[in-house]
Amino acid sequence: MITPIFSEDEWRKALTHLPPLQLTADRVVFVAPHPDDETLGAGALLANLRRCGVEVTVMAVTDGENAYADHASLAEIRRQEQIAALGHLKIDSAQIHRLGLTDSAVALQREKVVDSLLPLVTSDTCIIAPWIGDFHPDHEACGWAAQQAARRTGAALCWYFFWTWHRGTPAAISKLNLCIFNFDDLLLETKLRALACHRSQLHREDGDPILPDYLLGPAKRNFEVFARA
Repeated sequence: MITPIFSEDEWRKALTHLPPLQLTADRVVFVAPHPDDETLGAGALLANLRRCGVEVTVMAVTDGENAYADHASLAEIRRQEQIAALGHLKIDSAQIHRLGLTDSAVALQREKVVDSLLPLVTSDTCIIAPWIGDFHPDHEACGWAAQQAARRTGAALCWYFFWTWHRGTPAAISKLNLCIFNFDDLLLETKLRALACHRSQLHREDGDPILPDYLLGPAKRNFEVFARA
């Protein structure tokens, strides 16, 4: 069980008065270390980008097959869950670029992530990737790879967060160029429908799920927080 260092109420107080996110790219490449990260970290933003006609490609770095060590068919289950979730966000399965790297070992393969990003990215692209300090080795490796790709191509880079809300503190991100995306109830409902597609992470018959209810507070906010890299 993960005990968050700061409560959700404390985080909400710390995240008030942030400037609004301004994202003007015509094309976005979203880096998801695992199926569900696209929904947890930026589901409402992605749905809104699609609503505005922005092209979104999702790089699915792993299939999340090691979330439960005793589940042999988990990779296929999670791939299908991600397809369904992205469907709610209006991102077609044809826009998923799946790498199939080893879950929980992306740090050993991060150059492959860079090499796979480069053909997808130009100076007119915005890469949205997990923060390089997001308290999970796969997230941090993907953040590093996105940073390398952005530097080599001149693409914009924007960080998102998930484990930071549970393992970090406001001080950990206080020096970042934070911004906020506030959204309406319709986008929140869309995000929650997408989240419900990740059933394998929300429910487990023979043990605790990866995402118990007490970790879902940040995903149920009516805002998402990002950082300009």
